[in-house]
Amino acid sequence: MTETAKPMIECQELHKYYGDYHALRGIDLTIREGEFFSLLGPSGCGKTTLLRTIAGFEDISSGAVLIDAKRMEDVPANKRPTNMVFQSYAIFPHLTVAENVAFGLRRDSRSRDEKARLVDEALGMVGLKGYGGRAAHALSGGQRQRVALARALILKPKVLLLDEPLSALDRKMREQMQVELIKLQRQVGITFVLVTHDQEEALVMSDRIAVMFEGEIAQLDGPEALYARPANRRVADFIGVMNFLPAEVLGDTADGGARVRVAGLGEVELPASQISQANADDAGTTVGFRPETMTLIGAGQTHNQVHETEATIDEVVYYGDMTYYDLRLDGADGEGKTSRPVRISMRNVFGRDVQDVGSRTRVAWSPGSLVLFR
Repeated sequence: MTETAKPMIECQELHKYYGDYHALRGIDLTIREGEFFSLLGPSGCGKTTLLRTIAGFEDISSGAVLIDAKRMEDVPANKRPTNMVFQSYAIFPHLTVAENVAFGLRRDSRSRDEKARLVDEALGMVGLKGYGGRAAHALSGGQRQRVALARALILKPKVLLLDEPLSALDRKMREQMQVELIKLQRQVGITFVLVTHDQEEALVMSDRIAVMFEGEIAQLDGPEALYARPANRRVADFIGVMNFLPAEVLGDTADGGARVRVAGLGEVELPASQISQANADDAGTTVGFRPETMTLIGAGQTHNQVHETEATIDEVVYYGDMTYYDLRLDGADGEGKTSRPVRISMRNVFGRDVQDVGSRTRVAWSPGSLVLFR
């Protein structure tokens, strides 16, 4: 998928009401041909409603949905060039795998041999070749998910819609299926639209992500930009882990940036590209940074970061490949206030000791890791 790919789905000023409840609030969105696109947000944000309006399962109150440049308002769900994989998979336990996959072809005029060929082709796409005669009720969760995908793909839709299809799987199977879905999307080359509340899943799988809150898109960006440069504090707080420190803007710079005094870090200049919006309910100007962007320095160690500060370790959580430290930065407490500890993550490479709770440590950091919310 490239940025020059043609639009496959266009949502134009979409509004959806359920009585007095305003579920979608003026959604403007373009999803490109061949793109793996995710709708991400907490429960009740409108992401599934938006997916269902694209599929044709929900009527819109106003606005328009176009798929492959054709308006969809008079096109029922079963006539749209889309297919949907539901959270429950909707596998029929009394049918075989092949019968489940062929279910969408039951009204098709093709011959039995042609339908069998299409079923074999679809099962091959999802790594289940030879499973056609198996009973559906005997499959594992991951296999059932693949059957649901094969059943959706056999109709060769232009768009595949995925409504939290991995949420019922355990963590290991979910991670395996994430990789398989990415490979499958590249193989078939069609547009995938995924609904998920799992931030890590969206970051791993997507070309672009729309983060939604309360029926609106708060930010639409690629995974790296979304993670490193969130548009506002609410997005930053929702995507992964971000630490926040109180800050004071001392003045603006000639290039549109700002001179800032950050609690526990001191004074620093930040360019305009590292300045985002605070939200109306925020408690003032803050600076945020991700746990992996700062480095703990052990005794006698050196670093290549620009700045260094000192801290006390409040808590240590060991995860095997990573250790997470909760620290209290020197100078981070305001008058009469005790700051929350900040979280730093360190990879457990050979020769790096895990530091102890209560010990003093040095923290190295660079201004490029900071985001100002003002």
